[in-house]
Amino acid sequence: MKLNRIALAVVLAAPLAVSAQTGLFSVTPLLGYHSPDQGDAGAYVGLAAGLRIVPAVAVEAEFGKASDATLLNANVLVSPASWATSTMSPYVLAGFGQQDLDAIAGVTNKRTDTVMNLGGGALYSLSDVLSLRAELRAIHNSDWSKTDYLVLTGLQYGFGGKPEEVPQYVAPVEPVNVVPADTDGDGVVDANDRCPNTPAGWEVSVDGCPLDTDRDRVPNSIDECPNTPSGMQVGANGCPLDEDKDGVTDAKDKCPGTAVNVIVDDKGCAKTTTKEVKEAIKEEINIVFDSSKSIIKPEFKGEVAKISDLAKANGNAFITIEGHTDASGNPAKNKTLSQERATAVMNMLISDYGIPAARVTAIGFGSSKPVADNTTADGKAKNRRVIAVLTAEKTSMVTTVMTKPAKAVKGKKAVKKGKKGAAKKKAN
Repeated sequence: MKLNRIALAVVLAAPLAVSAQTGLFSVTPLLGYHSPDQGDAGAYVGLAAGLRIVPAVAVEAEFGKASDATLLNANVLVSPASWATSTMSPYVLAGFGQQDLDAIAGVTNKRTDTVMNLGGGALYSLSDVLSLRAELRAIHNSDWSKTDYLVLTGLQYGFGGKPEEVPQYVAPVEPVNVVPADTDGDGVVDANDRCPNTPAGWEVSVDGCPLDTDRDRVPNSIDECPNTPSGMQVGANGCPLDEDKDGVTDAKDKCPGTAVNVIVDDKGCAKTTTKEVKEAIKEEINIVFDSSKSIIKPEFKGEVAKISDLAKANGNAFITIEGHTDASGNPAKNKTLSQERATAVMNMLISDYGIPAARVTAIGFGSSKPVADNTTADGKAKNRRVIAVLTAEKTSMVTTVMTKPAKAVKGKKAVKKGKKGAAKKKAN
Protein backbone atom coordinates (compact mmCIF):
# COMPACT_ATOMS: atom_id res chain seq x y z
CA MET A 1 0.00 0.00 0.00
CA LYS A 2 1.44 3.34 -1.06
CA LEU A 3 1.50 6.17 1.43
CA ASN A 4 0.40 9.59 0.34
CA ARG A 5 3.38 11.93 0.82
CA ILE A 6 1.13 14.67 2.17
CA ALA A 7 -0.39 12.36 4.83
CA LEU A 8 3.05 11.21 5.93
CA ALA A 9 4.26 14.81 6.16
CA VAL A 10 1.32 15.66 8.41
CA VAL A 11 2.20 12.78 10.75
CA LEU A 12 5.85 13.81 10.89
CA ALA A 13 5.06 17.48 11.39
CA ALA A 14 4.54 16.86 15.15
CA PRO A 15 7.76 16.94 17.24
CA LEU A 16 8.62 13.33 18.06
CA ALA A 17 10.70 11.03 20.37
CA VAL A 18 12.97 12.10 23.21
CA SER A 19 15.65 10.77 25.56
CA ALA A 20 14.62 8.23 28.10
CA GLN A 21 16.53 10.16 30.71
CA THR A 22 16.26 13.85 29.92
CA GLY A 23 13.88 16.44 28.59
CA LEU A 24 10.50 16.67 27.00
CA PHE A 25 12.03 17.14 23.52
CA SER A 26 15.09 15.61 21.90
CA VAL A 27 17.31 15.86 18.81
CA THR A 28 19.52 12.90 17.84
CA PRO A 29 22.15 12.79 15.01
CA LEU A 30 22.49 9.16 13.89
CA LEU A 31 25.23 7.11 12.21
CA GLY A 32 24.92 3.46 11.27
CA TYR A 33 25.21 0.63 8.81
CA HIS A 34 22.42 -0.24 6.37
CA SER A 35 22.16 -3.83 5.08
CA PRO A 36 19.40 -4.13 2.41
CA ASP A 37 17.77 -7.35 1.34
CA GLN A 38 18.58 -6.35 -2.25
CA GLY A 39 21.11 -3.78 -3.34
CA ASP A 40 24.30 -2.38 -1.92
CA ALA A 41 25.01 -2.23 1.84
CA GLY A 42 26.66 0.86 3.23
CA ALA A 43 26.74 3.68 5.72
CA TYR A 44 23.62 5.34 7.08
CA VAL A 45 23.35 8.99 8.22
CA GLY A 46 20.24 10.36 9.82
CA LEU A 47 18.60 12.84 12.15
CA ALA A 48 15.74 12.18 14.60
CA ALA A 49 13.55 14.58 16.56
CA GLY A 50 11.25 13.44 19.32
CA LEU A 51 8.64 14.16 21.98
CA ARG A 52 8.01 12.15 25.17
CA ILE A 53 4.25 11.79 25.60
CA VAL A 54 4.40 10.07 29.01
CA PRO A 55 7.45 8.91 30.98
CA ALA A 56 7.37 5.44 29.40
CA VAL A 57 6.32 6.34 25.81
CA ALA A 58 7.88 8.63 23.22
CA VAL A 59 7.26 9.30 19.48
CA GLU A 60 10.00 10.11 17.00
CA ALA A 61 10.35 11.45 13.42
CA GLU A 62 13.46 10.34 11.57
CA PHE A 63 15.06 11.27 8.24
CA GLY A 64 18.02 9.27 6.95
CA LYS A 65 20.12 8.51 3.92
CA ALA A 66 21.72 5.17 2.95
CA SER A 67 23.82 4.28 -0.10
CA ASP A 68 20.87 3.83 -2.50
CA ALA A 69 17.84 4.68 -0.31
CA THR A 70 16.29 7.63 1.50
CA LEU A 71 14.16 6.84 4.61
CA LEU A 72 11.46 8.91 6.26
CA ASN A 73 9.98 7.21 9.37
CA ALA A 74 7.64 7.76 12.28
CA ASN A 75 8.32 5.49 15.28
CA VAL A 76 7.08 4.85 18.80
CA LEU A 77 9.61 4.07 21.56
CA VAL A 78 8.43 2.25 24.70
CA SER A 79 10.73 2.30 27.76
CA PRO A 80 9.03 1.13 31.01
CA ALA A 81 10.58 2.43 34.23
CA SER A 82 10.94 -1.16 35.49
CA TRP A 83 13.55 -1.80 32.76
CA ALA A 84 15.71 1.20 33.62
CA THR A 85 18.67 1.64 35.92
CA SER A 86 20.28 4.87 37.13
CA THR A 87 22.20 5.24 33.83
CA MET A 88 20.73 2.71 31.36
CA SER A 89 17.26 2.78 29.79
CA PRO A 90 16.40 -0.07 27.35
CA TYR A 91 13.55 0.44 24.88
CA VAL A 92 11.63 -1.24 22.02
CA LEU A 93 10.76 0.56 18.78
CA ALA A 94 7.90 0.14 16.27
CA GLY A 95 6.80 2.39 13.44
CA PHE A 96 6.20 2.97 9.74
CA GLY A 97 7.39 5.22 6.93
CA GLN A 98 8.46 5.38 3.29
CA GLN A 99 11.61 4.40 1.49
CA ASP A 100 12.80 6.09 -1.74
CA LEU A 101 15.05 3.81 -3.77
CA ASP A 102 17.51 5.31 -6.31
CA ALA A 103 18.67 2.03 -7.86
CA ILE A 104 18.27 -1.71 -7.54
CA ALA A 105 21.09 -4.01 -8.54
CA GLY A 106 22.89 -1.14 -10.28
CA VAL A 107 19.91 -0.33 -12.56
CA THR A 108 18.40 3.11 -12.30
CA ASN A 109 14.85 2.59 -11.19
CA LYS A 110 13.51 5.12 -8.76
CA ARG A 111 10.52 4.18 -6.66
CA THR A 112 8.84 4.86 -3.31
CA ASP A 113 7.78 1.97 -1.04
CA THR A 114 5.97 1.67 2.27
CA VAL A 115 8.06 0.22 5.15
CA MET A 116 7.46 -0.94 8.74
CA ASN A 117 10.10 -0.73 11.47
CA LEU A 118 10.69 -3.03 14.46
CA GLY A 119 13.70 -2.98 16.74
CA GLY A 120 15.21 -2.27 20.12
CA GLY A 121 18.03 -0.43 21.79
CA ALA A 122 19.21 1.39 24.85
CA LEU A 123 20.09 4.88 26.00
CA TYR A 124 23.13 5.39 28.25
CA SER A 125 23.07 8.67 30.19
CA LEU A 126 26.25 10.77 29.89
CA SER A 127 24.89 13.88 31.64
CA ASP A 128 21.60 15.58 32.49
CA VAL A 129 21.03 16.46 28.81
CA LEU A 130 23.17 14.04 26.75
CA SER A 131 22.71 10.30 26.22
CA LEU A 132 24.50 7.79 24.01
CA ARG A 133 22.08 5.77 21.87
CA ALA A 134 22.54 2.29 20.32
CA GLU A 135 19.91 0.44 18.29
CA LEU A 136 19.25 -2.56 16.01
CA ARG A 137 16.29 -2.29 13.65
CA ALA A 138 14.55 -4.42 11.01
CA ILE A 139 12.93 -2.50 8.09
CA HIS A 140 10.24 -4.49 6.26
CA ASN A 141 9.22 -3.37 2.73
CA SER A 142 5.58 -4.34 2.57
CA ASP A 143 5.33 -3.57 -1.17
CA TRP A 144 8.04 -6.04 -2.18
CA SER A 145 8.21 -8.29 0.90
CA LYS A 146 11.85 -7.44 1.47
CA THR A 147 13.54 -6.89 4.87
CA ASP A 148 16.52 -4.62 5.44
CA TYR A 149 18.54 -4.26 8.68
CA LEU A 150 19.91 -1.15 10.23
CA VAL A 151 22.48 -0.80 13.05
CA LEU A 152 22.52 2.68 14.57
CA THR A 153 24.36 4.77 17.10
CA GLY A 154 23.85 8.39 18.02
CA LEU A 155 24.20 11.19 20.56
CA GLN A 156 20.83 12.32 21.88
CA TYR A 157 20.27 15.82 23.27
CA GLY A 158 17.25 16.35 25.57
CA PHE A 159 15.68 19.66 26.55
CA GLY A 160 12.40 21.32 27.57
CA GLY A 161 11.60 19.86 31.01
CA LYS A 162 9.89 16.57 31.76
CA PRO A 163 6.52 15.18 30.70
CA GLU A 164 3.74 15.16 33.27
CA GLU A 165 2.70 11.87 34.75
CA VAL A 166 -0.53 10.48 33.40
CA PRO A 167 -3.00 10.19 36.29
CA GLN A 168 -3.71 6.58 37.07
CA TYR A 169 -6.91 5.20 38.44
CA VAL A 170 -6.49 4.01 42.00
CA ALA A 171 -9.12 1.63 43.23
CA PRO A 172 -10.53 2.48 46.65
CA VAL A 173 -8.98 0.41 49.41
CA GLU A 174 -11.35 -1.46 51.62
CA PRO A 175 -10.72 -0.62 55.29
CA VAL A 176 -8.85 -3.44 57.04
CA ASN A 177 -9.25 -4.09 60.72
CA VAL A 178 -5.57 -4.29 61.76
CA VAL A 179 -4.95 -5.88 65.15
CA PRO A 180 -1.93 -4.24 66.81
CA ALA A 181 0.95 -6.65 67.33
CA ASP A 182 1.66 -8.02 70.81
CA THR A 183 4.76 -10.17 70.30
CA ASP A 184 5.18 -11.41 73.87
CA GLY A 185 1.44 -11.91 74.42
CA ASP A 186 1.30 -9.94 77.67
CA GLY A 187 -1.76 -7.90 76.66
CA VAL A 188 0.23 -4.72 75.93
CA VAL A 189 0.71 -3.92 72.22
CA ASP A 190 4.29 -3.63 70.98
CA ALA A 191 3.95 0.11 70.35
CA ASN A 192 3.33 0.71 74.08
CA ASP A 193 5.41 -2.18 75.47
CA ARG A 194 8.57 -0.97 77.26
CA CYS A 195 9.51 -4.59 78.06
CA PRO A 196 8.77 -6.43 74.78
CA ASN A 197 10.22 -9.81 75.78
CA THR A 198 8.35 -10.53 79.03
CA PRO A 199 8.14 -14.32 79.71
CA ALA A 200 4.76 -15.89 79.05
CA GLY A 201 2.30 -15.75 81.93
CA TRP A 202 4.00 -12.98 83.94
CA GLU A 203 1.91 -10.20 85.45
CA VAL A 204 2.67 -6.87 83.79
CA SER A 205 1.72 -3.23 84.30
CA VAL A 206 0.22 -0.91 81.67
CA ASP A 207 3.68 -0.33 80.15
CA GLY A 208 4.23 -4.06 79.59
CA CYS A 209 6.92 -4.43 82.29
CA PRO A 210 6.67 -7.11 85.04
CA LEU A 211 4.85 -6.03 88.20
CA ASP A 212 7.00 -5.67 91.33
CA THR A 213 4.68 -4.65 94.13
CA ASP A 214 7.27 -4.60 96.93
CA ARG A 215 9.88 -2.93 94.67
CA ASP A 216 12.60 -5.46 95.50
CA ARG A 217 13.49 -5.86 91.80
CA VAL A 218 12.05 -9.37 91.69
CA PRO A 219 8.85 -9.60 89.57
CA ASN A 220 5.68 -10.67 91.36
CA SER A 221 5.40 -13.74 89.14
CA ILE A 222 8.58 -15.30 90.64
CA ASP A 223 8.64 -13.47 94.01
CA GLU A 224 8.28 -16.03 96.80
CA CYS A 225 8.17 -13.24 99.40
CA PRO A 226 5.93 -10.61 97.77
CA ASN A 227 5.73 -8.29 100.79
CA THR A 228 9.42 -7.79 101.60
CA PRO A 229 9.95 -4.55 103.59
CA SER A 230 11.36 -1.66 101.58
CA GLY A 231 15.14 -1.51 101.36
CA MET A 232 15.79 -5.07 102.49
CA GLN A 233 18.28 -7.08 100.46
CA VAL A 234 16.70 -10.08 98.76
CA GLY A 235 17.85 -13.09 96.76
CA ALA A 236 16.79 -14.20 93.28
CA ASN A 237 13.53 -15.59 94.72
CA GLY A 238 12.58 -12.23 96.26
CA CYS A 239 13.08 -13.39 99.86
CA PRO A 240 15.38 -11.63 102.35
CA LEU A 241 18.95 -12.89 102.24
CA ASP A 242 20.01 -15.37 104.92
CA GLU A 243 23.58 -16.34 104.07
CA ASP A 244 24.12 -18.70 107.02
CA LYS A 245 20.69 -20.34 106.61
CA ASP A 246 19.80 -19.97 110.27
CA GLY A 247 16.32 -18.57 109.65
CA VAL A 248 17.24 -15.00 110.60
CA THR A 249 17.63 -12.56 107.70
CA ASP A 250 21.00 -10.89 107.19
CA ALA A 251 19.52 -7.50 108.05
CA LYS A 252 18.64 -8.74 111.57
CA ASP A 253 21.42 -11.29 112.06
CA LYS A 254 23.82 -10.13 114.80
CA CYS A 255 25.89 -13.31 114.52
CA PRO A 256 26.43 -14.02 110.79
CA GLY A 257 28.16 -17.23 109.82
CA THR A 258 26.43 -19.46 112.39
CA ALA A 259 26.88 -23.18 111.67
CA VAL A 260 23.93 -24.85 109.97
CA ASN A 261 23.21 -27.28 112.84
CA VAL A 262 23.25 -24.61 115.57
CA ILE A 263 19.97 -23.45 117.15
CA VAL A 264 19.79 -19.62 117.15
CA ASP A 265 17.71 -16.94 118.83
CA ASP A 266 15.75 -14.16 117.10
CA LYS A 267 19.01 -12.21 116.61
CA GLY A 268 20.70 -15.07 114.79
CA CYS A 269 23.06 -15.88 117.68
CA ALA A 270 23.61 -19.41 119.04
CA LYS A 271 21.45 -20.52 121.96
CA THR A 272 23.39 -22.07 124.82
CA THR A 273 22.71 -24.17 127.91
CA THR A 274 24.73 -23.98 131.13
CA LYS A 275 24.84 -26.89 133.56
CA GLU A 276 26.70 -27.82 136.70
CA VAL A 277 29.37 -30.49 136.23
CA LYS A 278 30.94 -32.40 139.13
CA GLU A 279 34.15 -34.39 138.87
CA ALA A 280 36.52 -36.12 141.28
CA ILE A 281 39.49 -34.05 142.44
CA LYS A 282 42.81 -35.56 141.37
CA GLU A 283 46.37 -34.40 141.89
CA GLU A 284 49.26 -36.13 140.13
CA ILE A 285 52.64 -35.67 141.79
CA ASN A 286 56.08 -36.19 140.32
CA ILE A 287 58.35 -38.12 142.69
CA VAL A 288 61.37 -39.92 141.25
CA PHE A 289 62.32 -43.00 143.22
CA ASP A 290 65.61 -44.79 142.97
CA SER A 291 65.39 -48.09 141.16
CA SER A 292 63.59 -50.71 143.22
CA LYS A 293 63.34 -48.21 146.11
CA SER A 294 60.35 -46.59 147.85
CA ILE A 295 62.17 -43.90 149.90
CA ILE A 296 61.03 -40.29 149.18
CA LYS A 297 64.03 -38.06 148.71
CA PRO A 298 64.00 -34.70 150.52
CA GLU A 299 63.85 -32.74 147.25
CA PHE A 300 60.44 -34.27 146.49
CA LYS A 301 58.73 -33.35 149.76
CA GLY A 302 57.20 -30.37 147.97
CA GLU A 303 55.25 -32.79 145.75
CA VAL A 304 53.76 -34.45 148.85
CA ALA A 305 52.93 -31.01 150.21
CA LYS A 306 50.64 -30.51 147.19
CA ILE A 307 48.51 -33.42 148.39
CA SER A 308 48.55 -32.07 151.92
CA ASP A 309 47.23 -28.72 150.75
CA LEU A 310 44.55 -30.44 148.72
CA ALA A 311 43.48 -32.55 151.70
CA LYS A 312 43.30 -29.51 154.01
CA ALA A 313 41.27 -27.59 151.44
CA ASN A 314 38.73 -30.40 151.38
CA GLY A 315 38.52 -31.25 155.11
CA ASN A 316 35.82 -33.91 154.83
CA ALA A 317 37.32 -35.71 151.85
CA PHE A 318 39.05 -39.06 151.94
CA ILE A 319 42.33 -39.40 150.06
CA THR A 320 43.50 -42.42 148.09
CA ILE A 321 47.17 -42.54 147.14
CA GLU A 322 47.69 -44.59 143.95
CA GLY A 323 51.13 -45.98 143.11
CA HIS A 324 52.12 -47.03 139.56
CA THR A 325 55.21 -48.46 137.88
CA ASP A 326 56.40 -49.08 134.32
CA ALA A 327 56.32 -52.55 132.76
CA SER A 328 59.99 -53.38 133.34
CA GLY A 329 60.72 -56.36 135.55
CA ASN A 330 58.45 -58.88 137.25
CA PRO A 331 54.78 -57.78 137.42
CA ALA A 332 54.33 -59.14 140.95
CA LYS A 333 57.38 -57.28 142.18
CA ASN A 334 56.18 -54.11 140.39
CA LYS A 335 52.87 -54.28 142.22
CA THR A 336 54.63 -54.69 145.57
CA LEU A 337 56.97 -51.78 144.72
CA SER A 338 54.06 -49.54 143.72
CA GLN A 339 52.29 -50.35 146.98
CA GLU A 340 55.41 -49.47 148.98
CA ARG A 341 55.81 -46.15 147.19
CA ALA A 342 52.12 -45.24 147.72
CA THR A 343 52.46 -46.20 151.41
CA ALA A 344 55.57 -44.00 151.72
CA VAL A 345 53.59 -40.99 150.49
CA MET A 346 50.68 -41.84 152.80
CA ASN A 347 52.98 -42.09 155.82
CA MET A 348 54.62 -38.74 155.02
CA LEU A 349 51.18 -37.08 154.82
CA ILE A 350 50.31 -38.47 158.26
CA SER A 351 53.63 -37.94 160.03
CA ASP A 352 54.93 -34.74 158.41
CA TYR A 353 51.75 -32.89 157.49
CA GLY A 354 49.33 -34.03 160.17
CA ILE A 355 46.70 -35.54 157.91
CA PRO A 356 44.57 -37.96 160.00
CA ALA A 357 45.40 -41.59 159.21
CA ALA A 358 41.67 -42.36 158.96
CA ARG A 359 41.43 -40.12 155.88
CA VAL A 360 44.27 -41.68 153.89
CA THR A 361 44.51 -44.99 152.03
CA ALA A 362 47.39 -46.30 149.83
CA ILE A 363 46.95 -48.73 146.91
CA GLY A 364 49.60 -50.08 144.53
CA PHE A 365 48.57 -50.92 140.93
CA GLY A 366 51.95 -51.96 139.61
CA SER A 367 52.15 -51.67 135.82
CA SER A 368 48.47 -52.48 135.21
CA LYS A 369 47.39 -48.88 134.39
CA PRO A 370 49.97 -47.37 132.01
CA VAL A 371 49.38 -43.87 130.64
CA ALA A 372 52.20 -43.98 128.08
CA ASP A 373 54.17 -46.37 125.88
CA ASN A 374 56.31 -48.72 128.01
CA THR A 375 58.72 -49.36 125.11
CA THR A 376 60.35 -45.91 125.38
CA ALA A 377 62.32 -44.29 128.19
CA ASP A 378 60.02 -41.27 128.18
CA GLY A 379 56.93 -43.45 128.31
CA LYS A 380 58.29 -45.50 131.20
CA ALA A 381 59.07 -42.33 133.18
CA LYS A 382 55.46 -41.18 132.76
CA ASN A 383 54.14 -44.54 133.95
CA ARG A 384 56.21 -44.37 137.21
CA ARG A 385 53.82 -42.01 139.00
CA VAL A 386 51.89 -41.40 142.22
CA ILE A 387 48.37 -39.93 142.15
CA ALA A 388 46.20 -38.62 144.99
CA VAL A 389 42.46 -39.01 144.44
CA LEU A 390 39.99 -37.27 146.76
CA THR A 391 36.47 -38.47 147.32
CA ALA A 392 35.47 -34.81 147.13
CA GLU A 393 34.18 -33.42 143.85
CA LYS A 394 34.81 -30.06 142.25
CA THR A 395 31.85 -28.34 140.70
CA SER A 396 32.09 -26.21 137.52
CA MET A 397 29.57 -24.57 135.22
CA VAL A 398 29.82 -25.76 131.60
CA THR A 399 28.17 -23.80 128.81
CA THR A 400 27.15 -25.80 125.69
CA VAL A 401 25.92 -24.52 122.33
CA MET A 402 22.51 -25.97 121.46
CA THR A 403 22.41 -27.92 118.20
CA LYS A 404 19.69 -29.44 116.07
CA PRO A 405 19.27 -33.22 116.17
CA ALA A 406 20.89 -35.05 113.27
CA LYS A 407 18.46 -36.12 110.60
CA ALA A 408 17.83 -39.84 110.34
CA VAL A 409 19.10 -41.43 107.13
CA LYS A 410 16.30 -43.24 105.34
CA GLY A 411 15.88 -45.86 102.65
CA LYS A 412 18.73 -47.09 100.50
CA LYS A 413 21.15 -44.49 101.85
CA ALA A 414 20.67 -45.85 105.40
CA VAL A 415 21.29 -49.42 104.25
CA LYS A 416 24.35 -48.36 102.30
CA LYS A 417 25.70 -46.38 105.24
CA GLY A 418 25.09 -49.34 107.58
CA LYS A 419 27.04 -51.67 105.29
CA LYS A 420 29.94 -49.24 105.16
CA GLY A 421 29.99 -48.99 108.98
CA ALA A 422 29.94 -52.78 109.36
CA ALA A 423 32.76 -53.18 106.84
CA LYS A 424 34.83 -50.56 108.65
CA LYS A 425 34.21 -52.21 112.04
CA LYS A 426 35.22 -55.59 110.63
CA ALA A 427 38.41 -54.10 109.20
CA ASN A 428 39.38 -52.71 112.63
